[in-house]
Amino acid sequence: MAKLTAPLLSLGASGKIADTLVMATWKGIPYARQYVIPANPKTTDQTNQRNAFKASVAAWRNYITDATVREAWRVWAGIQASAMSNFNAAVGQLNPILLGDADASFATSIAEASQVLTVSCENMDDGGQGDEAGDFQIWTGTKSTNMTQLETKTLAAGDLVTSDLGDDGDVLFVEIRKDDSSRSGIMKITLTA
Repeated sequence: MAKLTAPLLSLGASGKIADTLVMATWKGIPYARQYVIPANPKTTDQTNQRNAFKASVAAWRNYITDATVREAWRVWAGIQASAMSNFNAAVGQLNPILLGDADASFATSIAEASQVLTVSCENMDDGGQGDEAGDFQIWTGTKSTNMTQLETKTLAAGDLVTSDLGDDGDVLFVEIRKDDSSRSGIMKITLTA
């Protein structure tokens, strides 16, 4: 890449010239380089990655629509090392999981009654009732940054139902995890009788 000074069209020039030369500015420094046709690898791995990303975004738009669950992803994003939106947080967790298991189950609604939390899950490929096999961990705490594992549950008819979480009026943070990945974000709930 050549750093430019006038007069070679470098006074604010940008774009390509006859598919041979590209002029642009990088960090305030004008430069010219050879035009190269951008690569678009269509390897199996790259295609799978693109499909998983597309499925992750579609899952957020179509299935993770409940305001409470979206707020849970905002809380989860808030405790991460880098700043991100609730969308980026959810898609960041969805993408690698959907790459390996297209119908992985994630939380799509939350209901609390009598100090018991019911988290409804759906499969992220089609929005069907959550049926992913295996153990889901339920983590709780009084702070979003200080939670411990409370119990392990399996999906039953698409739901994870906790045991009694505490006393009426207690404020808790709850997260559903599987294989060290959040499946719900971090929900802030106030227990009611």
